[in-house]
Amino acid sequence: MSGWRRTVPAVLLFLIVSMPVVYYQAGNLVYTQAAASNLECSGHSERNSPDEFSVELWHEDVSVVTHQKNETLATNLEPLFFDSWDNITVEMPEESITLTGWVMEHNASQPWVILVHGIRSCKANHEVLIPAAWLHQAGFNVVLFDMRDHGDSTVEDGLVSAGQREYRDILAVWQWIQDEKDVPPERIGALGISLGAGTLAIAFEQEPQFQSVFLDSPFSSMGTIIEEELQFAGFPVFLTDAAIFAGKVSSGDNLVKYEPINAMKAVGDRSVYITQSLEDIRINIHHGESMCEAAQASVAQDGIAECWFESSGVAHNDRDQEGILSHITLMLTQPDEYRDRMVSFFEQSIGQPDAVV
Repeated sequence: MSGWRRTVPAVLLFLIVSMPVVYYQAGNLVYTQAAASNLECSGHSERNSPDEFSVELWHEDVSVVTHQKNETLATNLEPLFFDSWDNITVEMPEESITLTGWVMEHNASQPWVILVHGIRSCKANHEVLIPAAWLHQAGFNVVLFDMRDHGDSTVEDGLVSAGQREYRDILAVWQWIQDEKDVPPERIGALGISLGAGTLAIAFEQEPQFQSVFLDSPFSSMGTIIEEELQFAGFPVFLTDAAIFAGKVSSGDNLVKYEPINAMKAVGDRSVYITQSLEDIRINIHHGESMCEAAQASVAQDGIAECWFESSGVAHNDRDQEGILSHITLMLTQPDEYRDRMVSFFEQSIGQPDAVV
């Protein structure tokens, strides 16, 4: 009996002492999985460039399908291929980071739009090349670039900070246009996709002179995203806080320091457009809807806060693998409406370009 009396307290003490370590390790596993980048750009850069690019989709567990892939824009991209472009590099102020980009310029005096890709992606993804082509054909100058830890830009630590660091990349490109092309800030807008949309919203909040943002499938809160992913995978929700804690410890990133939803509460006389597929499961539609509600509640009389939510599930067969896609698909399933809404928004918010000759 005396042996049990000594052993049980020792075991309990060990468990109590080890719990913080277990908590951190579990959180760090979630964090590193969620924050991992893909330096190969998920295969996009291997097959895509501005003069020729294609659409490769993947599987999502979606029950609603509204389009087959061969019914979408994916079958006829050639009219969107660029004839020419320039390579650029942007040096980050006070950071040892170089961003790489492509510039498609008509005339520096025309309005400019920055395109911001999503997680584990890059400037070679069709998700930014397609809207860039439409904007360029409408007379806008466009810049596509790789955020840090993506594509050909500097690898800082191979981890994504949910916009906490990456928003500075957007502001560096925004400032580069002003400095190199002598463009006033009110003539510069930006379009963000998924993680790029959330990151762009953070940049919009941090820089009051950022005039105009178009957000496709944005997340409203990274904490909510992690919680929803854990629930979907069948893991306990308390690991959300553990993952956020692990990010602070292992990389110094507070994944929820800046939240995109807060940017929508400070639109004022600036301009915001939010769009998303109703079937989206990678970023649930409530994210876009809450962003829209907040933007429309905070916009001033001289500002713009518009939203467009539509069904766009796509069934496809890529590399003999069947699947369904719901995330960032409106540009494929309703391309004319997407293009017209996007172009009109930027014409209203940063100025209408001269007609392209």
